[in-house]
This record gives sequence, C-alpha cells and structure tokens, in this order.
Amino acid sequence: MKRIINKLLLSAILIGASACEKGFEDLNRPFKNAVQETATISGLFNGLVSSLGKYQDDALNVSLLFPITNQQAYQNTVAPWLNYSNGYWNMYYPDLLTYRILVKKIDEHVTPAIYNNVKYMASILIAAKTLRMLDYYGDIPYSKASLATEGPENYRPPYDAQADVYKSVLNDLKAAADGLSTDPSQVSIGAFESFLKGDITAWRKFANALRLRYAVRLYGKENALASSIITDIIGGGKPLPNAQNPASLWSDNFGFWPSTIAASGNFGALDSKWDSYRELSISNIRMSSNVWKAMSSSNDPNGTGIFDPRMFVYFMTNNADKWVPQPQDGSVTEGGRPYDQGDVRKAIGSDPANKFACVNYFMAYDRKVYPILIITEADVHLLKAEIYQRGMGVAKDVVKAKAEYEAGLRASVDFWYAYTQLSSTWITKPVKPDAVAMTAFLNHPQVLYNGADDAGSLRKIATQAWLATMFQPWEAWAIVRRTGLTPKDPNYAPSVVNKLPYPDDERINNPASWTAATGGKGPGDQVLTKVYWMP
Repeated sequence: MKRIINKLLLSAILIGASACEKGFEDLNRPFKNAVQETATISGLFNGLVSSLGKYQDDALNVSLLFPITNQQAYQNTVAPWLNYSNGYWNMYYPDLLTYRILVKKIDEHVTPAIYNNVKYMASILIAAKTLRMLDYYGDIPYSKASLATEGPENYRPPYDAQADVYKSVLNDLKAAADGLSTDPSQVSIGAFESFLKGDITAWRKFANALRLRYAVRLYGKENALASSIITDIIGGGKPLPNAQNPASLWSDNFGFWPSTIAASGNFGALDSKWDSYRELSISNIRMSSNVWKAMSSSNDPNGTGIFDPRMFVYFMTNNADKWVPQPQDGSVTEGGRPYDQGDVRKAIGSDPANKFACVNYFMAYDRKVYPILIITEADVHLLKAEIYQRGMGVAKDVVKAKAEYEAGLRASVDFWYAYTQLSSTWITKPVKPDAVAMTAFLNHPQVLYNGADDAGSLRKIATQAWLATMFQPWEAWAIVRRTGLTPKDPNYAPSVVNKLPYPDDERINNPASWTAATGGKGPGDQVLTKVYWMP
C-alpha cells in the first residue's frame, strides 16, 4: 500500500502551486508553474505578496467571526462554519514552502548578503501569516513543516508548541526590523516588491507594529519577553506607523492593497468578498444593535444620535433611508437584497423587504481599492494607549495613554474617509468630519477618555480597538478573546469558540502528530481549548 502523504504538505513536492491572482500574471511569470530549480527569488517573493489577496476568508468571517465577536448581525444563524475552518490552514503551508525555498535560494547564492533585505522582507511577510495561524489554531506544524522534499521523515511533521513559535517569529521580526538596510549594495527586486514598493522605513514600521501587537497579546504569559519588546520599540524610538498620508495609505496601514498591484479593473482576489455579500445563503450581513449602541446614543432612525463618524463609511440606511439596526441575536430577520445590484446601491424604496441598515454598499462592491488589512496605524495607537495606561514595559502615564487613544480614533476615522476618496467605486463619498465634529466625537461621554478610571479606560480602549477592526474580524476576535472587555448584547451569547479545530485531513494523514496536539478530541472539544495568550 502506498504511504499516504499529508496533502497539506504535498505542495512541498509540487512546487507549481498557484501564487498569482488577476493583475499578477506578468510579475509572477518566473514562478508560475515552475519547479524549485527554476523559480526565481523575485518570483518567489511576489508569490508571498500575491497570496495575501486570498487571506480574507469571507465565508468564515460571516459564518463565525462576526457573530462570536458580537459585531455584525447576521441572518443565517446555522451557517456551517466548520466547513470553512481549514481555509487559512490550507493557504498557509504553500506560503511557508515558498518562503523556505526563497531563503534556500538566497543562502545558496554566490553573494547571499546582497539579498539580505529581500530575505528580511520575506521574513516579515511569513511572520504575519504565521502569527495569525497561531491565533487561529494554537499549536501548529512549523519547524519541520513544508520540508517534504528533504525526505519522507518530514511527511508527517510534529506540531510545535505555540509559545515556542511565537518566540521564534518575534525574534525573526526583530532581526528583520533591525537588519533592513538602505545600503545601495542591497539587491532591489523592483516591481516584484509590490507590497511596500521598497520603502525600507515602511517595512521597519510593519515589523515593529507586529512586534508591539504580540508583546501586548503575550504580556500576561511572557511578561519579561513582552516588556523587553515594548521597551525596545517605544523606549528605543523604533519606527512605527504615525504619519498617515492619504496618497499612500498602504505605507502606514499594512495589508493587501489591490490598487498598488492592479491600478485599473477589478481585482479577482476580492470577488469572494463581493459574492459573500450578495449570496443570501452565506451572509445577509446587517448592522447589529450591539454595534449601533456603540456608535449612536439614541435609536432615532433619522440618525440624530450618531456620534461616531465611521458609521457613514461602515454602514448605510435601509430601504426607507432610515438607520434601523437588526437585533444582534438574529431574532428578527428580513428578506431584502441590498447588494443584488450593479455598481450603485439600489434606489431608496426599491427593496421594501430591506428593513435594516447594512454594510455600506460601496464597501461591499469595491474590488479595486478595498484593502485586506493586517495592522493599521489606528491599531498601533490603541495598543500604545493600553501600554501606557497599564504601564506595560514603560512607566504608567495616563496623559500619554489619552494622547495615544485619541490619536488612534483620529487615525481610524482619517483612514476610512481617506480610503473612500481613493476608491473610484465610491460614487457617493461621505464628507470627512471637520475639526469641530472630531472634537465632539472625542468628547462624547461614550468616548471621552479619563485615565484616572483604569477599568473604564481599558474598556474604552478595547471598545475602540474592536470598532476600528470592524473589517478585520480575525483581529476583532483576538481582541475579544484577550480582553473580555468589548461590547456584548445581553440577549445574545454566541457559542464558545476559543480556537479553530484542525482540518480532518490532519487526523487522517498525520495521525500521531494530530493526536499529540488534540488528545484525540473532535472539533467540538478542540474549539474549547484556549490559545496560549488567552487569560
């Protein structure tokens, strides 16, 4: 009988895994359908960038992450989210393989040092993906994964302890942030550097932003390590996102920006996002009563109570042009089809079954500029607010905490309004709030920061971080699990899902390692296991 090879790692033998999306064909040609021997360093690097376009798993977002974070209301309360729980896993391991081949090619080059920047940039990209894998699944195959070409002993890799992988990846990020160089002797891969266009400062910001996020996330379990990272970055004045430029949002708000790749036409990787809004059996997402209460001080359907200016970017009114939220618990549903349209939202009055406000039509429809975000300037400011409020690795300073909190809110508002201006999809663009409106927002009782109230301040930081990641549901899920401080609807208690279960393929094809990681538990029990950093 032939020995079964774990198909998650089969790509270690079949190097021609697809790494391109629409808009990447020319850039990716050296790697597409190539074998390891003929793949180029630049083509491999671009494969890591292009695959980021696949990392928004919309079916998982709408069937699991939005509901369990108490964010957007949903119609399909029995969506089979387990069917989508292995999507990220199956995308990650081909990328890990690509990264390992790239590093090997650089190490074997006659003058490998001239490719240090390329290696560091690739390390940052794979680090971002690995960290999210850990947040999703806990222990994962890592140190011995994607090494099947080196021998059959690597066909069934063991699962590494998540604590060890977090530490390893954070060390890699520090080496990359500190090692990136502006020395002209470093090889530039030109158009293949489609992520940050060779901006070394932006790459350092990206690496340090990730380090800061995970220092805060791991602070309760790895206090010495987390404190040293915070001290190194904040105390050492290391570069972080803090200079948002509307003309280049991508350089301080990191993720997959299709407009930096394909300036014209729709980007194929975002088709699934649009489809998830249109397909009633998957989504029917609506603005929830829980989110509404966090952004409006009254239930006036005319919107007079709306105090958070992001409301006008995130959401839109119902068929009657009214702001009516759907109950978070899904107890009242509707049959409207607000996304069943061409390039403009349906005319008011044309969809009478649409009773509730929903995600802004232009946000859903945008396949040109809409980013798949990893970490933003707003995220970083709100992390720093928590750091100063709690005195994590730095002296407690409630004045600095308030300044960072307000900077985070300003950055979030500025970001989303700047995004609408960049996107041609947004035919009707919301008007950015002026200084008076922003001051009113920051001084609203539900937002106003009071550093003397520790518990209240931390709750407000968590709430605003949760709102800022409305379209980063994987990150909102981490905030919910770590803090326990985000808004919750008293009538809606979602199922407990602390992690995603492992793909069933692992049970079948990597049984010894799977059993060691799970104790033989099925998916229903696996999801109750907390990831390493959860309290």
